[in-house]
Amino acid sequence: MNIKMVTALSSLVLTIPENFIILFEIGVMIIAAGLLAFVFKLLRQPKIPAYIVAGILLGPLALGVVSSSEVIRALSEIGVAFLLFFAGLEINFKSLKQVGKVATITSLVQMILISLIAGGIIFGLGFNSMEIIYATLVVAFSSTMVVIKLISDKNELGTLHGRIIIGILLIQDIVAIIALTILTTNFTLETISLSLAKAVVFAIVAFVLAKLSNPIFRLSAKSSELLLITAISFLFMFSMAAYFFGLSLIIGSFFAGVALANSTFKTEIKGRVHPLRDFFGAILFVSLGMQLVWISKEHWWLFLTLLFLIMLIKPIIIFMSVRLFGYTNRTAFLTGNSLGQSSEFALIILIAGLISAQISQDIFSVLVFVTIITMSLTSYSIKYESLIYKINSHQINLFNKVHTKKEELNYGLKRKKKIILLGCHRMGSLILKELGNAKKEVLVIDHNPEIIKALMNKKISCLYGDFGNPDVVEKLGLIDPKIIISTIPDREDNLNLIEKIKKIHKKTSIIVVGNSIDDALELYKKGADYVILPKLLGGEKITQILGKVKLGEKGLKKREIGFLENLHYFLYRGD
Repeated sequence: MNIKMVTALSSLVLTIPENFIILFEIGVMIIAAGLLAFVFKLLRQPKIPAYIVAGILLGPLALGVVSSSEVIRALSEIGVAFLLFFAGLEINFKSLKQVGKVATITSLVQMILISLIAGGIIFGLGFNSMEIIYATLVVAFSSTMVVIKLISDKNELGTLHGRIIIGILLIQDIVAIIALTILTTNFTLETISLSLAKAVVFAIVAFVLAKLSNPIFRLSAKSSELLLITAISFLFMFSMAAYFFGLSLIIGSFFAGVALANSTFKTEIKGRVHPLRDFFGAILFVSLGMQLVWISKEHWWLFLTLLFLIMLIKPIIIFMSVRLFGYTNRTAFLTGNSLGQSSEFALIILIAGLISAQISQDIFSVLVFVTIITMSLTSYSIKYESLIYKINSHQINLFNKVHTKKEELNYGLKRKKKIILLGCHRMGSLILKELGNAKKEVLVIDHNPEIIKALMNKKISCLYGDFGNPDVVEKLGLIDPKIIISTIPDREDNLNLIEKIKKIHKKTSIIVVGNSIDDALELYKKGADYVILPKLLGGEKITQILGKVKLGEKGLKKREIGFLENLHYFLYRGD
């Protein structure tokens, strides 16, 4: 950076009136965060690293424009409160019903093993006990916020590995809150026991209050403005109650989110509070970046060791644990691959450690850099998970001798089928319904175990899995279908489907879904026999019905009304 430019910016800050400097600093932080977030969006990167880079540029490592004032620190603490409130909203204990055992044991085994391995290595590198504790906590937890966003974008939340991932993250978040509670005490057995007891009592009271507040939220939901104010009031009420109860403010905000996690209005609350979380979260992570210093030479081995443990050893531990529970290689691999990063909880714990002077500025910077790098690289590891699985297939196949018993979800595979239907959710279920008597000639493949179980109960031939699984491709080759219908909306998945099937069976007709005209042209070029464009078909159907109305027909048939309702649901919610 040009020294003259830095000097000019610094002198500009000094000439700003004192009563305006706080507004100026917040404004500069938000402008920098917005610009960097836009650049990172173009590069398909997560927002959190963008905010931290903005903080680095504004802080002493680069321009030195903004000083971390008390007001900015207070706003950052509000950002932490909103972040943990949202983390609490993601905790749904119902999700543990099907995969509770594997998720709980895998999560605990992974956290214990990786902590012991990390602690031993870091101790060997000569670091003290508090630095070892904070470093192992950074290694132990994975990011609920980043992982759920990425697997949700891939429409994999309902898959078996998606449910296991959510269960593991839920257990980790609970342990993280316990760790945060302990770290804010004086580290004596009496104070730790007292704090944990308070947390348990506070959690029970929070759940009772959440149940009692349902009528309030039901009335508030009629007005978006009132729902927003009510949700924020609930957040701050819990935070202040936690403070007076002798707990941390941010623990109170977390329990506020957990208390509302199973509320009927959870989705609406998240939608209303989301912009505020983004605003204060941006200030939080920018201020975090402003406190970073460059990693010194003596800390490089620690930095590289933590990256290795988080991105390689932790996924391997999770893979082996899930595999030993009887799940397939692919499910175990996808679960471990998705959790190879540190957590936003780690950042919050590190901030608490820095404020309380339990860790040095140098260690803080190393651990924050590790966290943001692993969180950023996760977007690539999840995006290219099928390719990574293929590259490592030789090593993964060594576990083929371990018996698979948890994913034997199929029905009626003994005889060959003429039609393969990939995906049986909204559009797929409508297609299956229209096939009528031809259902006996259909094999449905879906990656949602609940859908497969429902089809098994109806005696419809089905198979659990997705097309990215080589075992499923092999079975398709043996079936030799005449028609394959894919309701998968992802362009890359459909291109991959067409390429593989045409190599195995050139005469098989392939029908796929496209999201745009460009997608359709690309799919036809690759060899698709027909591309469904839902919005175009919807427009045609509506035109037909409007034509009937113009011709004077009395009313609309119930069947057509039902079609429109289903069409509207599909178009605006996705398949």
